[in-house]
This record gives sequence, structure tokens and C-alpha cells, in this order.
Amino acid sequence: MKTPLIITHEKGVVITKVAWWTDETVLAACSDGTIRFWLLDGMAQPPPEPITILKVDAEVRDMELSKLATGQEILTVAAGTKVNFFDLQDAKLLKSYPMPIHFKNEGGATLHPAGTKFVAAGSDLWVRVFDYETGQELECHKGHHGPIRCMRYAPDGTTYATGSEDGTIRLWKTDAQQ
Repeated sequence: MKTPLIITHEKGVVITKVAWWTDETVLAACSDGTIRFWLLDGMAQPPPEPITILKVDAEVRDMELSKLATGQEILTVAAGTKVNFFDLQDAKLLKSYPMPIHFKNEGGATLHPAGTKFVAAGSDLWVRVFDYETGQELECHKGHHGPIRCMRYAPDGTTYATGSEDGTIRLWKTDAQQ
């Protein structure tokens, strides 16, 4: 068995999510509200320092990498009571919206593949759809009987799935009129 490469964070920092951005760049979301970008140059040695650090106001509960049809790459981050959107190319905060829920123990957010809307959900059992440009709530749905742990849009954007502590996965049409 091969020995894994180990990247160590500061003592007391909990890793809450990881995601690959490129074949050599891994992102680690942390309990201290940071998202650290680690460049793994051939994986021979652990990197001494992250190449980029993004910061949000609370522990990161969820993060999603999206590549829009325009080529723009966006990192969606659910933390505390906000959903934040970062441009990955220049590590710039694009938008940050306060939410009517808290992402303390569960929940998250997902960006539509077209970048026009996003879904956020959590412990209050409601699934909400928001306009990406304004942050305005467009739809609110109830269906789960337990806190919502996860959600993601389908690659084609026509539906999204939510998963809950109630043991169900619910599939929702993106256009509620369909």
C-alpha cells in the first residue's frame, strides 16, 4: 500500500469539505471560514503553503465548483447565514447573499449550470430558489420531513436533487411550471 501525501493545517482547524479544481489543485474548506487552495506539484512533497486563501464569515458547510457555458469558473460556498460566490480565476468575491437559514449543521447551496439562479436549503426543511444576480427568493418548496443535508443541480440544469435526514432524495423541476 502506498503512503498518502498528507497536507497539515493548523492545530484545531477541521476540514469540512474538499474538492478538486484541477488535476493538481485541491481545495480544502475549513472550520475557521477559510478555503485553502493547495498546488500538488507532482505529489512528491506536501506543499509548504496554500497558493490562495479565500475567507468567509463562518465555518464552511458546503462548497461547489461550477464551470458556466461562458467558461467562467465559480465556487459556491454556504457558510453561517450566507451563500457566497467566488470567481476562481482571480479568487475574487463576486456576490454574497444573506439567507433566511443557518448553515451550522447541515444544508448548502448549488448554482444552476447557466449561472442564473441557485438553490439553498438546510435545517428548516424548506428548499429555496434564488436569483443569482439579485439574491431575491424566487420559489420556496417543502417536501422533506427532516433537515436537508445536500443538494445539486443536474448537469443539464433541468432538475435538482435534495437529500435529507428523512432518508429521501427529492427531484425538483427547475422550472416549477413544467
